[in-house]
Amino acid sequence: MIPLKTILYLILFLSTIGGSILYHPLLGVIGYMFTYNINPVGHWWGSPLVTWGIRYSLILAVATGLGIFFHKSKLKYKRFFEGQEILLIIFLALIWLSTLIGIGYNEIESNAMKITKVIIIVLMASHVIADIRRYEIMIWTLILAGFYLGYEAYNAPNWMFTQGRLDVGIGGSDFSEGNFLGAHFGMLLPFIGIMFLKGGWKSKIISLISGVLVINSIIMTRSRGVFLAVIAGLISAIIFSLPGKRRMIFLVMIIALVGTFTLIDPGFWSRIENITFDISEIDTSGQGRLFAWQAALSMTSEHPFGIGEGNFKTYIGKYNPDMTGRDTHNTLLKCLAELGIQGALVLLLLIGNAFYILLSLKKQVRILPNKNDFLWHIYGLKIALIIYLVSGMFLTQTYIEESYWLLMYPVFLKRAVENEIDTIQGI
Repeated sequence: MIPLKTILYLILFLSTIGGSILYHPLLGVIGYMFTYNINPVGHWWGSPLVTWGIRYSLILAVATGLGIFFHKSKLKYKRFFEGQEILLIIFLALIWLSTLIGIGYNEIESNAMKITKVIIIVLMASHVIADIRRYEIMIWTLILAGFYLGYEAYNAPNWMFTQGRLDVGIGGSDFSEGNFLGAHFGMLLPFIGIMFLKGGWKSKIISLISGVLVINSIIMTRSRGVFLAVIAGLISAIIFSLPGKRRMIFLVMIIALVGTFTLIDPGFWSRIENITFDISEIDTSGQGRLFAWQAALSMTSEHPFGIGEGNFKTYIGKYNPDMTGRDTHNTLLKCLAELGIQGALVLLLLIGNAFYILLSLKKQVRILPNKNDFLWHIYGLKIALIIYLVSGMFLTQTYIEESYWLLMYPVFLKRAVENEIDTIQGI
């Protein structure tokens, strides 16, 4: 007999497919994003569906595409491709080019096909999410998924822990390891924060509960890289705080920090105390990262145009036998080693342009009657990007799907602002 939760998920799954095709492709995007975060087959209620061979994300992506085709009149945007989207397409082309000019094609480790699929759905979404209401629906999808994953982490069984830290991820395949799950939760904090600050009492309650579960999950992962990323986010939140809202932001941050300290256990502090910038005192894990970074730079020196996507783990042993099969634990260095100088340059352009878009939007929204809504979202996205990018200094996010969604969020807001301006100008 199929469990009730399984039936409920199937109803929601089929509803988003039908809704995307018959009503609006936004439903397909939301269904895709929720499925990506939750990963139904990773839960007990999804296991009965494994034998069915359902390709959840692929089906939802196709449904989104069909929704765009049938409801293209409901989509509004000035340019078919923004500069950020063009950069993303160029980056994808460089991934495939690297398989030709690098040291062969590693089919087992390759992420080229995965990223191709990701960029297609992201580009579809960037033409669908083009007003502030749809953008907020997207943010709430992330928060509610975080609520669910945070609850799952709170109830995680003992086998998911290694030396007291949540080491086996919960949710999508990109969060299958504790550090990556921690980075995902860290990125959610600014979104939860702004929805708490700008929303009504219902939003505040949902955001508060989600925030507690997310913070608790970050503590459980004991990730030092994510800890540093969140610290960077807190500092950035103060530096870039909105004029007229600084006291409220600062007060909420203080309350959140006090609450966080009540959740922290001695095991968390004992791991955080190992953070040091003195190379002679770095522990084995930290030294491994340094060796991997050195190997990545050596690879780049010998192969400035890249060794090819998916080849780092295969060839790192040539540069340091003790590191055979290890990853870089650094997003930019992985990109530099595998995709070459040209790949790293385009990735930096994607990151830089994301912040440039947000800076430009901050000036454009001043004429809008609902400018505060946009200013909150610009602010929250900026901090989320900072947290995620800082965590990427200690994790390899080069082929993590969430990275490309985040880098495209500024385009969602850009189109939303342009459409809002057109509306008030009667265009």
